[in-house]
Amino acid sequence: MNSSMPDSSTILRETWSNGTTLLAYPNLTSPAVYFTGYMQPGAIEDADEFHGLASFTTDMLITGTKRLNFQQLHDKIESIGASLSLGTGHLSTTFSGQCLREDLETVWNLLVEVIQQPAFAEKQFKRVRNQILTGIAIQNQDTGAVASQAFNRALYGSHPHAHPDIGYAQSVAGLRLEQLESFHADHYGPNGLVLAVCGGIAPEVASEIFSRTIGSWQTNTQAPPRTLPPFTPPESSIRSHVALQEKNQSDLVIGVPAPKTLSRDYEVCSIGNSILGKYGMMGRIGKVVREKAGLAYEVSSHLGAGIGPTAWKIVAGVNPDNLEKAISLLKQEILRFYTEPVTQQELQDVKTQALGRLPLSIETNAGIASILVSIERYGYGLDHLRQLPAIIESVTAEEILAAAQRYWNVDKLVITSAGKALE
Repeated sequence: MNSSMPDSSTILRETWSNGTTLLAYPNLTSPAVYFTGYMQPGAIEDADEFHGLASFTTDMLITGTKRLNFQQLHDKIESIGASLSLGTGHLSTTFSGQCLREDLETVWNLLVEVIQQPAFAEKQFKRVRNQILTGIAIQNQDTGAVASQAFNRALYGSHPHAHPDIGYAQSVAGLRLEQLESFHADHYGPNGLVLAVCGGIAPEVASEIFSRTIGSWQTNTQAPPRTLPPFTPPESSIRSHVALQEKNQSDLVIGVPAPKTLSRDYEVCSIGNSILGKYGMMGRIGKVVREKAGLAYEVSSHLGAGIGPTAWKIVAGVNPDNLEKAISLLKQEILRFYTEPVTQQELQDVKTQALGRLPLSIETNAGIASILVSIERYGYGLDHLRQLPAIIESVTAEEILAAAQRYWNVDKLVITSAGKALE
């Protein structure tokens, strides 16, 4: 892989009249091509009584088309050593795939066929519904998943982000095949589709293939996406616990609303989050809560990114007997984080790590394609990767402290946990 950073001189970006966008970056030494992207719709389109409808519909797309049944479709994909997958998030349907460069047109034609002409076979509908319900049942017994869902409900309240994309057992069990077909007809189409591709194909050739496949897709039935409603954060602390029987571990989530992804605060808080407790680097909370106090099996902090409201949260797996002690110690570390500036040594260590990871992020076709998608989604501009080192270097301890004070407050924390019943 070329070690130079992709930028406006090497990334091809084109749009088509049907509302689709292509971003392409070459890695001509690779025989393979990787692509990823997003399109309408997302789980935000689900009506209150039909949570999980968008996700269920997307899961059905890869189970067969009007031309190819399930076995034929997957045999065709596997026969050329390719892969193709789809999923649903809050605001969009995502897709990704990989193939040899000579098979790219075949795979993109299949992608359009899968999205545009799904079979919605009754047999597959029942199979997929059972898979989803099994997945929900497993999640409902997972302390980490339950604590996370409780956190989303507490933080987001009536906002659509409060609900899991996969839906609830009751809502999914009540969905009918006709609802999926109607939802598909109303919401799936090319307008708003973004695809990024990287690998052993010249961007101009990728553009020609895109034009013949995805760029030529037309539909007259696609509805505009739902507007994301405003989010009102909680005005005071929220504490909730979900009791799960016979669990030997409790999982804990502590958090607040995060800065907007498209803001200077986000860049500053990203550096601050690594100091606080980014997974893999331990950070302050890992050293204090896990290493020194021994109160958590694992603990880390996460700064959410996305269009719309996201969360800045700490997650921890703890012995149920240590739950309240862990909460108390984490509160102390949160208070220290927004009342005392980080040290210059902490700041420099994290900056060095962040700068060192940048070249690693563009070592693979998948890594570059994923970055290109983020650049498009968040409007960073094609020179974002080149500008990022200077952005990282410019963050100061004073900025981190000021930003931390804007977002963290021990008197306004959302705290949720799941596991053994509290005594």
